[in-house]
Amino acid sequence: MRKNYRNRLSFLLLCLIALCFPAFYAGKATTSSEPVQLRKFPYPYRAMLSFTSDIDGTTPEEFVQYHRFLNTREQTPMGTGLGLDISDSFWMYMATNTASYVDNQKRPANAIMTYFHGIDPTRPKDADRIKHYWQAGWIDSMHSYGDFSRQNEQEGLCTRRLARAAWQEMQQAGIQPEIWINHGNRANKQNFGSYRRFGFTSYQDGDNPRSPFYHTDIAVQNGVRFVWNSYSDFSFGTDTAIFPLHLRDGSRVWGFHRYGFNRTTKGTQWTWGPGAIHLQLTPEHLNEIIKRGQYSVVAQHFGGGVEDVPFSEPNCKALRLLATYYYNGDILVARTSRLLRYNLVQQYIRYTTIHKEDRTQIQIKALADPLFGYRDVRPDEIRGLTFYVKNPSQTDIFLGKRKLASSDIQLNPPDQTGRASISIKWFAPDVFDYSATAPHL
Repeated sequence: MRKNYRNRLSFLLLCLIALCFPAFYAGKATTSSEPVQLRKFPYPYRAMLSFTSDIDGTTPEEFVQYHRFLNTREQTPMGTGLGLDISDSFWMYMATNTASYVDNQKRPANAIMTYFHGIDPTRPKDADRIKHYWQAGWIDSMHSYGDFSRQNEQEGLCTRRLARAAWQEMQQAGIQPEIWINHGNRANKQNFGSYRRFGFTSYQDGDNPRSPFYHTDIAVQNGVRFVWNSYSDFSFGTDTAIFPLHLRDGSRVWGFHRYGFNRTTKGTQWTWGPGAIHLQLTPEHLNEIIKRGQYSVVAQHFGGGVEDVPFSEPNCKALRLLATYYYNGDILVARTSRLLRYNLVQQYIRYTTIHKEDRTQIQIKALADPLFGYRDVRPDEIRGLTFYVKNPSQTDIFLGKRKLASSDIQLNPPDQTGRASISIKWFAPDVFDYSATAPHL
């Protein structure tokens, strides 16, 4: 009698855990004692890194210069291109009146690459270029709606009207950013995600329904899912890049960590500009995220310098070091949208495993996104998912009821854990020079 009571109590406790902590049982269902386990990163990588480059100070010419070096294998003034998957941000508007030069020709802020002239949504400026680089994958994030930094920080020019006009244009242009990155000083009242009644972020009004700068309802309706909320991290790596953000209008989005500062014996060291890349991409930092199995989202302003070329030799050397870690299969370098989406799916994917005769079936069911709801996943959202299995060649992966084609599957030998695995192939490398097909400068 006592034994039956204990068994019933154990069963009820397990049910309660499953209901309260569904992630505990993510992908655990199986009809066999042979375990199938989801690997943290796509095989063979042991860490994942992306750059988020804010578009501040970047002219169209500078954008081409540094992306040819970062993304292609072409010959550039900084040497042979690295062939990495690194994307960028963009602005729709330009409204700053701060006095500073943006390049070595001493041009003012209106030389920066923006979709519109000033804050006039009827006058396209670099619209065709931005559309081209969005489609190419060299742009995947929005650095708020534009540069609204003002000498008088009480001025707020980014109203709901401009936000609505920006989204209407983006919809027509086929630009659908999931990533929002706050920008600038306190005049950028469109910022949101870290509002406090007192202190620096008390200016943020983007998620305040009573404010003329309110727009987060429009942004979320148009697909914004990941937000950098103005807080930079001192840690180069994090176990997960994402965390829930609760906004003042009641909506929820995913925040993401972004490394931008070092702690030193002399205090805080700002590493957020192209001159400091060598302080970010140190062997110690890169080895640490491999050792810990971490994500790293690195803040930068690739076009923020005013030199003849964006990256000096020490910083080119650091970027070449990162490329070595990538090509050696240690750190997967990916554009931010791919890293964040992969992070989300890897954490919240739901799958079951079934063993039939001598084969194993992994059936991917859905994404149990705790903020945006339980939903089906698209084929491109599951790229890179890697499962430890006993026999990869005897394993099939299904998305819903559809078996994935062998061309989408990768069979992997044992990694450093001694376990073999099967992967859904990551995105194919793309080193094409999209500046060659861009609208003329």
